[in-house]
Amino acid sequence: MVPGRAGRPGALGRTVRSGNPAVCPFCEGNEALTPPELAAYGRGVGEPDTSGWVVRVVPNKFPAFDGQEVVIHGPGHATALADLAAGVLEAAVAAWRDRRSHHVAAGCGYLLVAINEGAAAGASLDHSHSQLFPFAAPPPAIDRELAAFASGCPLCRPAEHVVSEAEGLVSFCPPWARMPYETWIAPREHAGRAPFDRALAIAIADVAARFRRVLGAEVAWNAIVHDAPLSAERPFHWHVELLPRLTVAAAVELGAGIWVNVVEPQRAAAELAAG
Repeated sequence: MVPGRAGRPGALGRTVRSGNPAVCPFCEGNEALTPPELAAYGRGVGEPDTSGWVVRVVPNKFPAFDGQEVVIHGPGHATALADLAAGVLEAAVAAWRDRRSHHVAAGCGYLLVAINEGAAAGASLDHSHSQLFPFAAPPPAIDRELAAFASGCPLCRPAEHVVSEAEGLVSFCPPWARMPYETWIAPREHAGRAPFDRALAIAIADVAARFRRVLGAEVAWNAIVHDAPLSAERPFHWHVELLPRLTVAAAVELGAGIWVNVVEPQRAAAELAAG
């Protein structure tokens, strides 16, 4: 229960968001509107909380969990990841890597990395950003995956319904997709922890661009990195789950825990691959 988050923009309905760069707390020149930064990239020797940066990391002003952080994608008011200036997403992914190292040193057991784009995906500010959630122990979804990986790795099998592949990463629409056009990114080779490198940035940007071309410029989506716990080595195959928010969870999903997907993964993959 986090009643303090009721004060965040669009907390009740995700409909009130700031589209004006003059008052956007994530735009360059408005650094005073965020909590003091935790890290910045591209500024060089400038003072903290001043302009000149490419990516900033700040505490979430309305955290759902202690230590929650926001990674701001670029100084300009780009409202979609597909519109980011060259190099910004790569810098953001490098920030994920650096902040993960920080949280490992601080004794964090798990770091969840996620992107919410669009009001329907839960984003309360238009300016493109990602979020980092440090946990003392793996959250329930990761615990379930750890149990599944312990009995064998389904992601080590050849991927079905491939959308694209580059630099050892394959994007595909899994046969178990819960939502229309749900797409996963995973390495061909078994690896427990995401490297947070340029190849991953390119793969995420590629899927985001395909979502836009096939599903429209206003499509909302979530991306969540699933990788191994930080506190102990356990069987895991890291992956990124990208979920367009085209449908709404209703009675069957909420009441029975059964997802009803109205677009077959093979059709989704064919359309995204062509797009």
